[in-house]
Amino acid sequence: MQSPKGNTFVRLALFSNGIIDLFAALALFFPMLKLPLPGYTSYTNVLAFIAGGWGIASFTFGIGRIWASHKPEFFRVMVVLGFTEGFLLSIYCLINIFFFKISLLQAMLPLAIGAIYAILYFFALLNLHHSGKFRRSYR
Repeated sequence: MQSPKGNTFVRLALFSNGIIDLFAALALFFPMLKLPLPGYTSYTNVLAFIAGGWGIASFTFGIGRIWASHKPEFFRVMVVLGFTEGFLLSIYCLINIFFFKISLLQAMLPLAIGAIYAILYFFALLNLHHSGKFRRSYR
């Protein structure tokens, strides 16, 4: 059985990541407000399309994470997905900085968020594993 403290940590990681995702979804409105993406001076139609696509994805992931933060039966799968996303986002940002000459300013925010949540979800995975909630029940 999972301890309430461990349950709270996983819930907080999921909920806070959902809120961050909802803030990222504001990118949907940047083109209409004539606000540039961080690291870009202006929008092209391609960047507006990319911002909209990422905004929609962020919105749906955010809602899903907030919902899952109240459903312990989904903790395991959501924590694994969150860790995978954070880890891969961090690696992707580093690859782009070092090999494709993307500026640190352009990659700084997703790199920081990806790394922070990869670490938080790693500890959540440890917590779930330690509490026995990570093991599958086949009854």
